[in-house]
This record gives sequence, C-alpha cells and structure tokens, in this order.
Amino acid sequence: MGQKVLVTIDLSNASEEQRDKFYKVLKEEKWLKLKNLTTAWKVSFKNEVTRIDAINTIKNELKKAKTSSKVSRVDYAMQLNTIDLLNGDITI
Repeated sequence: MGQKVLVTIDLSNASEEQRDKFYKVLKEEKWLKLKNLTTAWKVSFKNEVTRIDAINTIKNELKKAKTSSKVSRVDYAMQLNTIDLLNGDITI
C-alpha cells in the first residue's frame, strides 16, 4: 500500500485571500481537505513512492503554495503511514 499522509497546517497572519490561494494550490496537487477539520489534509501516494519521496513532495508542494499565496509563514506537521486515515465526527 502507498503512503497516506495526514498534514496539519497553520497559516499564521494569512489573510482570507492568501489562505484561499494557498488551499487552491493544494487542491490542484490532489490534496484532500478532511471533513470538518479546518487545517487537516490527506495526501495519498502510489505504492512505488518511497517514504522520503513522499515527505519531499509534501514539502515542495507546501513551498509552492506558500510562494503562490505570498503567505509569510507556514507551520506544518505530517504523519505518514501505509494504512488509510480515519475521519469522522461524533454528535450527541
């Protein structure tokens, strides 16, 4: 199974316009925004993509989005695994 990556992103001091441009780049790169989570994204890779290549791709796509949107700072965390991510909600 290919790498599945959970990426959380903080765009401190970004305007709404900058944030929209940033997210547009991620969507063009086939990132999927997780339902009901404002800063969490999922990125999936094919089986032949190595862990280090997946990490480098994520970093490069974040840099591309930063440049395109002119956001001054991007903070992120990523978690890689070959098991798919679970996303849901709990309501009362």
